[in-house]
Amino acid sequence: MTEADQVIEANLKFYFALESLDIDLMDEVWATDASASCIHPGRRRLDGWDAIRSTWERIFKAASSMRVDPGDVRVEIRGTVAWVTCMENITTDSGGQTIRTRAFATNVFVFEDERWLLVLHHASMIVGT
Repeated sequence: MTEADQVIEANLKFYFALESLDIDLMDEVWATDASASCIHPGRRRLDGWDAIRSTWERIFKAASSMRVDPGDVRVEIRGTVAWVTCMENITTDSGGQTIRTRAFATNVFVFEDERWLLVLHHASMIVGT
């Protein structure tokens, strides 16, 4: 498996954790220290895993199901840092309502303890197309 394949796999694990609505899986894909940052669409930057984890817990409690299909995936690697840019095609069911949205996302990974860990997720909703 190439290094790029490993980063793509780490990125897919993030989206699998998201779709699974499983906080324990999120714990496995993120750098769970103060270096982590997350910017949810339209929200302020969250720093540190504790703050990020809390928002994922709230998101997971509010959704009954979620599907994210990443498309237009691009991977870049520089040493022990890699970033993935992609289009997130998101379908969420919440309160009996199905919501479909799209967002551009940047996911930054660091290579630590022999694996790629997510250290930054930044998603921006696409308004009008």
